[in-house]
Amino acid sequence: MAMTESKQSSERPESIDVAHVTCGLVPLMQTHLGGTPPEVESVEFRVRQGIEVELWNAFGTGRQWRLVEIRNDLFTDVARFVRVEQDDLDPLGLLEF
Repeated sequence: MAMTESKQSSERPESIDVAHVTCGLVPLMQTHLGGTPPEVESVEFRVRQGIEVELWNAFGTGRQWRLVEIRNDLFTDVARFVRVEQDDLDPLGLLEF
């Protein structure tokens, strides 16, 4: 059964429900991302609806995780992050612009 669980975790991103958090959301999300095991390539957060602009502004480039999408769901939004390989020559990700 452990093999099935690990296969499912690689197919579907881990989901963390932080929809109830109103103050300190970004540091909480950063803490979760920082503590994610190295084999996890994608993480999803359930957040309260209507904060897309704040999330896009809070999570820029130059980190180990990149915010790639925010989609509407039932009563919440889902923000999906993917792991980014760090480039020693461009640690801030400035070459993306």
